[in-house]
Amino acid sequence: MNQSSRATLRYLVSLAGVAVGLGAPAIAFADQPANCPPGSWFCADSEQKPAAPAGQPVPGQPLQPLPSSAEQAPPQPPAVRYQPSPPPPVVVYQPPPPVMVYRPEAPPPYYYQARRPASKPYWGLNAHIEGLMLGHGAAGNAGMGGLGFGLRYRVTPIFALEGDIDFVDGRDYNGYQRNETALSVNTLVFLNPRSHAQVYLLGGIGWSGAHVVNDTGYVNQSNDYSYFGAQAGIGLELRLSRHFAINGDIRGFIRGRIDDQAQYQPEFVNTATGQTTNTSGGGLLTLGMTFYF
Repeated sequence: MNQSSRATLRYLVSLAGVAVGLGAPAIAFADQPANCPPGSWFCADSEQKPAAPAGQPVPGQPLQPLPSSAEQAPPQPPAVRYQPSPPPPVVVYQPPPPVMVYRPEAPPPYYYQARRPASKPYWGLNAHIEGLMLGHGAAGNAGMGGLGFGLRYRVTPIFALEGDIDFVDGRDYNGYQRNETALSVNTLVFLNPRSHAQVYLLGGIGWSGAHVVNDTGYVNQSNDYSYFGAQAGIGLELRLSRHFAINGDIRGFIRGRIDDQAQYQPEFVNTATGQTTNTSGGGLLTLGMTFYF
């Protein structure tokens, strides 16, 4: 027998020994009774009773007393009160009103009214009749009247300048025949220039020259006088249209002689007292119309 055959034989013997060692417990387990627990080397003659299911009484054991009602009921968890949150505020939605677009069929007519700018000055031409208020006079026959013309420069609706020339004739305070020509420059202030009926105040200065004829005696005597004085008054102008108005005013005046013969031949002599003076005064009432341009 060679060496390889020996090795093979030893391998087979070892394998047979391992098989016998593993098969011996299986043979012993096969010989045990059926009610022996697995893996037991010895098994008792009496059979082992099966365990009772959980919660069921074990045969041969006394019954356990029932738990009391307090023990039966499990402890209740603490009561939880549910407090609902307040409801959200009520929001009322109101839609905006509908937009109404009015479209006329045709645009309204446009009326153009040309207006004179308030700051632009303009002119006016005045013509008037007038009467002097002198009283009854020394002879009780005093009375004079005439007419006049004026050129007015309306600087603003409130303020105006006016130059006048007047011609009067009649019997003066002494009863003498008199004709007189007067030049005056006046300032006019309109208190309500936006109204149709405008009240105005006036004031100014004037010069005049008079030719006087004493025809009360047998022989007529004539004299020429010169005067300088001032006047003031109040008036009303009624604007009937843009270019036309009627007006009337009352003026008071005072004046004195400025000619060379004033100191030698006084105009007024009081025969009872012998007093003399060259100062005179009176009133002037005018009524006229003005054309503006």
